[in-house]
Amino acid sequence: MTRMGVRFRGVNVAEASGDEYRLLETYCQKKKKPLMQSACSCRLEAPSGDEKFGNVAEKLAQIAAKGLCFDEGLEPDSPVAKEANSDVIVRLVELLKTSGDELNKTIQSNQELLGYLQQTFSYDLFKKLTKAFITSSVPEFLQSRKKREQIALAFEVTSRLKALDLHPMNRVMGYGAQYLQEKFTPWVKEHGGWEKAFDGDDEEVH
Repeated sequence: MTRMGVRFRGVNVAEASGDEYRLLETYCQKKKKPLMQSACSCRLEAPSGDEKFGNVAEKLAQIAAKGLCFDEGLEPDSPVAKEANSDVIVRLVELLKTSGDELNKTIQSNQELLGYLQQTFSYDLFKKLTKAFITSSVPEFLQSRKKREQIALAFEVTSRLKALDLHPMNRVMGYGAQYLQEKFTPWVKEHGGWEKAFDGDDEEVH
């Protein structure tokens, strides 16, 4: 994977290779199994090497698992689904949430979804999928005080899309890092950086 300034449909990988990108890499590397297989019992391997990112990735996984345990799915007529303007978005979100280790196999066997992803996957589509995935677990009226849960779910959906391995050089990681930078990095900085923002128990940091 290159970090030499390659631009994928508006995403500069070099610009998206800071802490967010490295945290995404750590999150993906340390997961033994996808959270969707057993969201309520998922745990990461013990941190090794980079304790800073390992500990934050562990916390993110725990928060994401709790959020996904109690979600009720994305309704086709919800505001987010309407904004996405595609039933395919709703289908993909539900698939990303429920298919476990069969996710890649299911996508590969569904020519409609596979073709949609291969032909239209862009940062704009990534944003729509991620927003829909997050909103299916954290309703919009709660999002102003549920930043940590939203961030954890953004990491999770990025890791699941990465596992599909549909795109050259896996631009998903660059998209994920840019999304985090645009939507959540200011909040993280306001709360002392990644370690401090995700330190302590699960009580929301305002």
